[in-house]
Amino acid sequence: MELKMSEKLEKAFNDQIRLELESSYIYTGMRMYFQSLGLPGATKWMTIQAEEEREHADLFINFLLDMDAGLELGTLNAQTTQYDSMLDVFEKGLAHEKVISASILKLLEMAIEEKNYGAENFLRTFVDEQIEEEDHFRGYVDLIKMAGDDVAALFKVDSILGKRE
Repeated sequence: MELKMSEKLEKAFNDQIRLELESSYIYTGMRMYFQSLGLPGATKWMTIQAEEEREHADLFINFLLDMDAGLELGTLNAQTTQYDSMLDVFEKGLAHEKVISASILKLLEMAIEEKNYGAENFLRTFVDEQIEEEDHFRGYVDLIKMAGDDVAALFKVDSILGKRE
């Protein structure tokens, strides 16, 4: 048995690299929005989120290199830096994480179908990661909804966001 990736799985992994880099780009746009509002905590949170997505892309790149597979960089789409509110940002972030989760699960299904155990093991760590990502965004959506239009409460949320390390 050979530990080589099929062309189909290799292409799907390269597509995931593009998605991870695009996630970083999306979160950078969100960071810029928060920065323009003078919200240091939310700015810090989204800066870390953007960096984490670039790190995910690097993990996929390194895995492909370890598998002696080809690498490609797809085109990134332009992203907005304008949102309606802190709630809008986190709701859109949650929706985006759900897209990423679906993509990871599709990749995992392909790896299982192809009996590519190395890819399967690699991807299972990202399943756990996505559960955590969705939970974080969902928690902040709930927290921001509780704060409502109370400016003092929203500044407290910003303070909480700033504690991310």
